[in-house]
Amino acid sequence: MSLLAPLFLFGLLAALLPWWLHRLSASNPPRRDFGSTRFLDPTQSTSSKKRRTRYWLLLGLRFLFLALLSLMFAEPVIERLSSIGGSNVRHILVVDTSLSQSLDGRWQRTVDLANDVLDDASSNDEAVIISASDRFVQAEVESNSVDAARGQLGSLETGSTRLDYGRIASAVTAAVSESELNNHLHIITDIQASAMPERFTSLAVDKIQKIKVYSSAAESDSNTSVTGKLDHTDGSTADITAIVNNYGDAGSRTLTVESNGTTLATQQLDVAANQATVHRFTNLDVSTVNSQLNLRISPSDGLTEDNTWRIPLPVKERTAITLLTNDTQPSVANTYVAAALESNARFIAKQTDTTRFSVADAGNLIIVPDGTVLSSRTANQLRDYIESGGNMLVAVGSKPHSSEAASLIGLKQAGQLSNPASNRNLNLSVGAVDKSHQVTTGIADNWRAVSILNYQTLQTGITDRTIIELSDGSPLLVEKRMGSGKILVLGTALDTQWTDLPTESVFVAFIMQSVGFLGGDTTTPLYRSTGESMNVAAGTQLISPDGEPVRELSDISNRASINLATPGIYELRSSAGTQAVAVNSDSRESDITRIDSETLEKWQQIAIDAPADITAEATSKTNQRSFWMWLLPLLLLLALLESFYSHRHLWIRRGT
Repeated sequence: MSLLAPLFLFGLLAALLPWWLHRLSASNPPRRDFGSTRFLDPTQSTSSKKRRTRYWLLLGLRFLFLALLSLMFAEPVIERLSSIGGSNVRHILVVDTSLSQSLDGRWQRTVDLANDVLDDASSNDEAVIISASDRFVQAEVESNSVDAARGQLGSLETGSTRLDYGRIASAVTAAVSESELNNHLHIITDIQASAMPERFTSLAVDKIQKIKVYSSAAESDSNTSVTGKLDHTDGSTADITAIVNNYGDAGSRTLTVESNGTTLATQQLDVAANQATVHRFTNLDVSTVNSQLNLRISPSDGLTEDNTWRIPLPVKERTAITLLTNDTQPSVANTYVAAALESNARFIAKQTDTTRFSVADAGNLIIVPDGTVLSSRTANQLRDYIESGGNMLVAVGSKPHSSEAASLIGLKQAGQLSNPASNRNLNLSVGAVDKSHQVTTGIADNWRAVSILNYQTLQTGITDRTIIELSDGSPLLVEKRMGSGKILVLGTALDTQWTDLPTESVFVAFIMQSVGFLGGDTTTPLYRSTGESMNVAAGTQLISPDGEPVRELSDISNRASINLATPGIYELRSSAGTQAVAVNSDSRESDITRIDSETLEKWQQIAIDAPADITAEATSKTNQRSFWMWLLPLLLLLALLESFYSHRHLWIRRGT
């Protein structure tokens, strides 16, 4: 037993107080009846009193109470000591299941090494199997026995993702924290140098008494992989750069460009030992190619997944975006917006009269070039549409609005113009621009050339975000949140009598970036690695390589992070268009260069060089259990006994 706060034992000195009080106490003198004392002569009397301790049982109770009280505050703990050996070791096996393990013979060697570790363990030891690649998975089992670990090992398979050694420390934390035994970490892997973290300290694992790394790599291992990128395409021809990475002896490889089983080009390459070879294909005929090109190298080697590299092509099908119009009063604003949209080959303007407008056909994005066409009925429809997750870009227009439309847009007044140009003689320019907003990123300075001859006053609430202000401080472009959707409101009309914005170069970029912001993120990189997570914006659907939607329709209104576990060509579909995303194997897994022996030795030395309070556990582990809470009811019992005894047995002095 030991004490966590032994200084509280000085409280035992308080026991001197009841001892001193018990020394002072004396019995009451006996009382005797006596006749009158008026005839007695006074005399001088002397007396002496013998001090002695009285009420020993009560004093003992008080001593015991104070002693237990001091002991409780000192926090006594019982230490249980266990030494290494026998059943006092938990073996944690981190088994590499990444893509590189698929190379000829590696996986079988990995399994054999893991079985050797289990064979060397005592039958009373514990064993935990952790599958390690882009994710670290520890199987949920009823028993951590060695036999159960063998069964788990037999169910493991290699994957197509990458392993980062820097994540091992956090991955084994749970397996270590729940164990009261000594922990030995066994890492069975092909010791790829590309898997090492940037900082060596990331390899350290707390509460590990021994680390051993087992290599399943062989000296004769070799691998060749291919990567590439699309340099240029005009829809009918394309230029591609291919890179062949060789990790092994020099040789000859055939590089092929194909699509849907049709060979478009081929090239014979002589690859040098442990070097990369670059080749460029130009003027490839891609007029009949729909979505992707494949780069392949042959002959195929033991790691087949990285012998193919997928290159996405821009989607040729145009995305229709709804523009609300009024057929009886054609607006020049619609012409400007439609032209800006269709300047991008991905979009086509779908002009819809407000009387035939249906939310079901609108998709995730609506553009209203002239807000004055919105009737009360249409404004109410749009409010429900936006609150349910829809998005809208609207220019206020140059005419009065209905009250419902003014409320939806956020105008200060309805039924009249708030700032007639004839009365104001305005000639304003753009003032402050929020450069951090997606709509103005990269084009903020271009707005400075825009002149505003007239505008309508926009009301902004506490949740609204002013993106662009006029030189007089009035808001020009405002983002409003409404339910699950959002609105971009431009406080002027897309008419040259109100502003020269439609004729400025910034206008097309403004429309494109607004579509990207409202309809979904269109800046997603075209290339991703297997096992990566991709953030998919609200209102965007992700289509898997087999043509199936990844998300349920009910989940599209929310942003999601989706793991790209399967290689192939994915499609992001939203109101902002369709974009192809190629998911290929991580090129770092193709690099089979091994960790040098010096680095490997330092890695295994981490547990030995750990601080003394950690390495001390290599010979023993201490489990401390506090029992102060058990003293509390005993103290209460003693307090009751002391009170009862003092009330029943102490002599009470009474005044005469």
